Amino acid sequence: MAERTFGWVQEAYKISSLKRVIKLFLPDSDVNRELRSDKIPRLISEEYGRDEFIRELSEERIHIPYQHLKGRGTPRGFTRSNAPCSGIVQAALPGQRKEYQSDWPADSFLRWGVSIGFLQYDRQSDECGLSEAGERYARAEDKSREEEDILTRAFLSYPPVCRVLLLLEGHEPLTKFEIGEKLGFIGEAGFTSIPQRLILQGLGEAGDAGERNKLLSDTEGTCDKYARTICSWLKQTGWVAQVDKPVSAVINGKEYSDTIAQAYQITLKGLKVIKHIKGTSKFAKLPKLVMWDMLATKAADRDYLRNRRTHLLNALQSGFRSPEYLRKYLEARGISESESTIEDDIRSFDNIGLTVCAKQSGYKVTDTIVGLDIPAQIQSQTIAKTDFAILKDNVRKKLRHVNHKYLLLIDLGFDSSANRDYEIQTAELLTTELDFKGARLGDTRKPDVCVYYGKQGLIIDNKAYSKGYSLPIGQADEMTRYIEENKARQASINPNQWWRIFEDGVCDFYYAFVSGEFTGGFKDRLKNIWERTGVRGAAVNTVNLLLLAEELKSGRISYPMCFSYFERNDEIKMGGPD
Repeated sequence: MAERTFGWVQEAYKISSLKRVIKLFLPDSDVNRELRSDKIPRLISEEYGRDEFIRELSEERIHIPYQHLKGRGTPRGFTRSNAPCSGIVQAALPGQRKEYQSDWPADSFLRWGVSIGFLQYDRQSDECGLSEAGERYARAEDKSREEEDILTRAFLSYPPVCRVLLLLEGHEPLTKFEIGEKLGFIGEAGFTSIPQRLILQGLGEAGDAGERNKLLSDTEGTCDKYARTICSWLKQTGWVAQVDKPVSAVINGKEYSDTIAQAYQITLKGLKVIKHIKGTSKFAKLPKLVMWDMLATKAADRDYLRNRRTHLLNALQSGFRSPEYLRKYLEARGISESESTIEDDIRSFDNIGLTVCAKQSGYKVTDTIVGLDIPAQIQSQTIAKTDFAILKDNVRKKLRHVNHKYLLLIDLGFDSSANRDYEIQTAELLTTELDFKGARLGDTRKPDVCVYYGKQGLIIDNKAYSKGYSLPIGQADEMTRYIEENKARQASINPNQWWRIFEDGVCDFYYAFVSGEFTGGFKDRLKNIWERTGVRGAAVNTVNLLLLAEELKSGRISYPMCFSYFERNDEIKMGGPD
């Protein structure tokens, strides 16, 4: 079975471009004829499939392999900007600086078409073809009432669109960060959002307009991108309007205020559409298209999570079900889970745009769900829960006071491509969830995170590694430099003066390395740093950081006691989850 991820879309914006993609599957359409007679012969070489593509587009009923549609990516010796055209959808969509798109936007438009039900995807053959709704859309006259009605039904069948509209209903405008924070599965890789207050702080400290624009355009979590993409569709339908929103936040006692242009407000037309989501009065509630792939994206156990959530949704549609009932329901299907994990999944169903009703007797999903099936290839396999997932769910049970969204840190600690998110979420755990002051610094010649409470301060280096972190001597040297810079506090040594993050009264310092797991001779390096600087520190893996946070937030330990854990020149171990 090919690895495809449907259900979540980013970087595909124009509805007119979506229509071109859908129309290419219609043999008598202008887009199909243009591709066969002009664009494919001109843009795609024989080596990359020109003749085969023309033959596939000439069939009476068009079903095309996914790879032929999206293209081959970037061949060796090319960059993304000059990679040759190698896919049908690439040829159908003009790029910004060339006559065709690259494979990533082509893939995004395909996922968009599948996710809203215009394209049907065959998992067995890895092919796409038109659905009935897609054919009606392809044949509908542009900007006609018929086209608008088809698009309305398609968009309202897509749960994340419903989630965004319901978040905007009756509220002031929301920025993409405020929407992204409440979108997706709780505490899971693939669903990150940048805290808006960090954006505000960055804007307040930006040196010029170019730095501000780069911060606003480049600094996003995955859910912020999903929110921005969905809102771009809704702007085109007239359901939301983009507005400037003044925002402010107090960080370490300093107030930051600015205006974020990527904010969205629901329109009267959008409010009317919401009646279809709720099924009020004469407005029929539309079925929701939920694909199995939508129920997890980047998580290490994503197929297991998709199966578990599919079973839960099947149970939740049949009546109000208690967590205890659902636990036994899963158990009968070979899935052993805690009620805490089940309740996080139910809250997440609401976050992705499904309608979850709660009563004393339990929960129920009141939507009619279509398209949700565990693939036959997956049904025939036994997908066991990995040790990693078992560990994460055991930690979940321990977190009675700490928000479960920070379970995401466990995923990030082993993702070597996610260092920025790992730093940001570590800082958020300490400053927003707990009462430390400080921030993520995460820039050249700066520690990743610095926090303090009272007179005690902590310099933190985050390291995300898939196979654990051994603390190489070079990284120990870097921490030693930070400690010495903090002691000297001279601009001639480091002009960025990062130590100014600490208030003047902070005089008792420690350091910490935070990673998913520690390996090798890291303890020797911890002792070496102490011998060179006279400052004590510790290593703490993500699980133990979360358990320490739980102890602190529950009141079982004090802030001075919390800092005492970092005096050990050793790894902090909280006893581990049960």
